[in-house]
Amino acid sequence: MKAQAQVWRYVYGFAESLTLKCAIELNIPDILHQHNRPMSLSELASHLPLPSVDQDRLFRVMRYLVHMGLFDRVDSAESSTEPALYALNSASKLLVKGLDKSLASFALLQYYEMDAWHHLSAAVEGASTPWEKCHGVDYRDYFAKDAVANQLLSDAMTSHTSMVTEALVEGCRKSGVLDGVDSFVDVGGSTGVAARAVAKAFPGIKCSVFDLPHVIATAPLCDEVERIEGDMFVSLPQTQVVFMKSVLHDWGDEDCVKILKKCKEAIAGKEGGKVVILDIVLDAESSYEFKGARLGMEMDMLVTVGGKERSEAEWQKLFKDAGYSRYKIIPIVAIESIIEVFP
Repeated sequence: MKAQAQVWRYVYGFAESLTLKCAIELNIPDILHQHNRPMSLSELASHLPLPSVDQDRLFRVMRYLVHMGLFDRVDSAESSTEPALYALNSASKLLVKGLDKSLASFALLQYYEMDAWHHLSAAVEGASTPWEKCHGVDYRDYFAKDAVANQLLSDAMTSHTSMVTEALVEGCRKSGVLDGVDSFVDVGGSTGVAARAVAKAFPGIKCSVFDLPHVIATAPLCDEVERIEGDMFVSLPQTQVVFMKSVLHDWGDEDCVKILKKCKEAIAGKEGGKVVILDIVLDAESSYEFKGARLGMEMDMLVTVGGKERSEAEWQKLFKDAGYSRYKIIPIVAIESIIEVFP
């Protein structure tokens, strides 16, 4: 029975993911958040962005979302005949769009990428990535040329970064990562969420965000953060700290070594210069609950850009090959860890 249950779970594993997608598309978390109280099925139905609603079918969707633990069903204590009420819980609060901590946009990007997962065997074959097999073009080129897709990617990266900035700042404070630092460049920083968080938490540090021209073009203006366009494979601005969040996992080992060598050039001659990486360490000692998310992200890299998540031994080899002397891993409350790398 246990074996059957395990197989059935994965046969229908897609149902959980796509029912989550449905909840985001129907704005169910946002509606409950805006009303700031539990709502009956009929109340929810009246606020959905649909021309008509079949309440029985909505009930079935909500029943599954409650089973998944994403929403709470609150049965009225007043009377057994009163309708059940649906409420946000700590998980569905993370699906409300526009909040500082939201994974809604990041989740929507995964569904946009889902067609490529049907070509996962192409990754095993090794001639191309599943994304290339599906779309006939490199992942980065696809998003660089499609403004709508690029906005989706930018929103997703902002969503992802917004989840971890508090843990990043707290980790840096507790471990003294940014003590004595006067300049900080967020490489591949997209809209500059991490750089703005660091600038706010450590006002004495001059912060910049560095990314490709088409990314910087859509990055919001911010007095505390300078925007710099360029290519990390060519050169990086001189700085005391080069910071990279979820950058190196996009690339294979050879390219990572090239990037890390450019980072070393950027901090050359700077007292206390170092590279600070915020990325997944597959065997990190922090919370076991993140193990599945880390391995899921690892598969995402395999399917889309052809990158990889790394164990501590794999990170250590990269740093050694790029000519760094030592490193330090700092676990935080996130799927990522802070990694300090010293020249």
